[in-house]
Amino acid sequence: MIRGTLRDERGRRRPFVVAAVGIPALGVAGDVAFLVDTGADSTLLAPRDVTRLGIDLQRLPEGPPSTGVGGRTPTAFVQATITLDRHTFDIRLSILAPRAPRQQAVLGRIPSLLGRDILAHFALFFEERTRRVLQLEPHEADALPLP
Repeated sequence: MIRGTLRDERGRRRPFVVAAVGIPALGVAGDVAFLVDTGADSTLLAPRDVTRLGIDLQRLPEGPPSTGVGGRTPTAFVQATITLDRHTFDIRLSILAPRAPRQQAVLGRIPSLLGRDILAHFALFFEERTRRVLQLEPHEADALPLP
């Protein structure tokens, strides 16, 4: 079971889990708080985590633009590992790489996103009363007495 929490951010409760991110090609590793985003097709690293981890975007190939609520944003991509508890996933990690100053300012506030490329491996539960976010392994979900 992966445990996360509902955090208060700007007056809203949002589901987060912390995962270890490793990017062997860059010698980068560190923990990242990911917003659990069931609407995101794939996991995405946001600019504030890029800066905190010391990732040099100039060393990475350009990826396809990301389209979301804020419009289209350039990306870079890299092979990475995402580790949640004892589960490690090798993924092609998309990294937001805004170039325009206005877009950098706006996107500097958003969190990294844990998308369905990883969420699909778990049963996801939000429990508002206790502010818990749980990602259950298949055998744990199968054992629940659900209708």
